[in-house]
Amino acid sequence: MNHAELLGKYKAQSVHYLENAFKFIDAGDVEKASEFLWGSMAEAIKAVAAIKGVTFRGHRQVRDYAESLSKELGDKSIFDHFLHAESLHSNFYECELELKDVIRVAEEVRTTVDKLLSLIPGES
Repeated sequence: MNHAELLGKYKAQSVHYLENAFKFIDAGDVEKASEFLWGSMAEAIKAVAAIKGVTFRGHRQVRDYAESLSKELGDKSIFDHFLHAESLHSNFYECELELKDVIRVAEEVRTTVDKLLSLIPGES
């Protein structure tokens, strides 16, 4: 798959996961909402990286890229919100967060995913 195809795939997955996250929030399913929110953030980071031809082999590389992108753009919130979304990933397995906690992070994820996807040429 070339970088343009990857970018499209990652962007579509990010949007799809974000939509599903809010459906599961509405249904009160904290665990599934958590995993979808994490997935949306990770796929949005991958989409932005694909613009530059960067791909990842593991979770740590996605995290490192999110941190460097945050520094590059001078926007601390990108990495902060990435870390909050990352904490939701473990909630899928541990089920320690309450719905109100997931909702708070969901708004951060939505804002950051929108910001990230707006970095894609031709996107608004």
